[in-house]
Parts: sequence; structure tokens; C-alpha cells
Amino acid sequence: MTTTMYRGAALILFTLLCGCGSAPSRQSSQLVQLARQADQNYQSGKFAQAKSQYETILAANPKFVPGQIRLGVIAYHDGDAKTARSRFETALQLDPRNAQARYNLAMLHLNEVTMLLDGYLDASPPAANRQQVTALLGYLREFGSRQEGK
Repeated sequence: MTTTMYRGAALILFTLLCGCGSAPSRQSSQLVQLARQADQNYQSGKFAQAKSQYETILAANPKFVPGQIRLGVIAYHDGDAKTARSRFETALQLDPRNAQARYNLAMLHLNEVTMLLDGYLDASPPAANRQQVTALLGYLREFGSRQEGK
């Protein structure tokens, strides 16, 4: 993330935390700094630290969409798809046009569909559609691996 992006994110966070037109408070200034630290920890892969920091920010402002999304990604990284889904859905309720939340939720569902289809192939007797399901799984896996590289 560039310096300009950090400043933009800090300004958005500041506006959300302080309200329009209000004078900055010490607490909101600390939360803006905490958001910067959380973003840095997240980008560095220090997910436990970032998680704690985002949770602190969300305790002060549950409508902070970037924090909801980042906590969703961290939950998914930790193997907690249920919490990840909840975080992405909350982010979409707060900002229905948020592309990142929508994409993350779609990828979560894509992974779930892949697991369900794998289970179908393992559990079902040879079926007429086995070849189609196998081909679909191959496509889904290829698509998923291309998305991870982005």
C-alpha cells in the first residue's frame, strides 16, 4: 500500500470514527494510528497482531468495513470459514457495493463448492455425470489457483 493510500485510508477511518465536522479527539487519533499499524501487520503476515488491532478498532466502530474484511481474511487463513463468511457478509451489509467483500465471499463459496463436489464424487457410485463433475472440478481448481497468484 502506498503512502497516499495509507493517508486516504486514515482519512476515511478518521471520518468514520469522529463523525463529519467534529474536532479530532485523542481516542480517534489513536485509532487512526492503530489502523495504520494493523494494516502494516496484516501486510507483513503478522495476522495475530493485526487481528487484535482490528478487533480493538471494531469495538470502537463496528461499521469500519476494511476491518471487517481483514478479520474475515484472517479467519479464513486460520481455517474458520464460518467467521470469515460472517465478516464478509457484515462488510456487504455495511457497504453493499464493496467489491473486495463480494469477491472474498464468492471465493469462499467457490472453495466450499469444490469441497462439496469432491465429496459427491467420493460418495456417489459411478454416475452418468461423473465426467462432467470431474471436468468442472478441474476448471474450478485451475481458476482458484490463478486467483491465488493475483
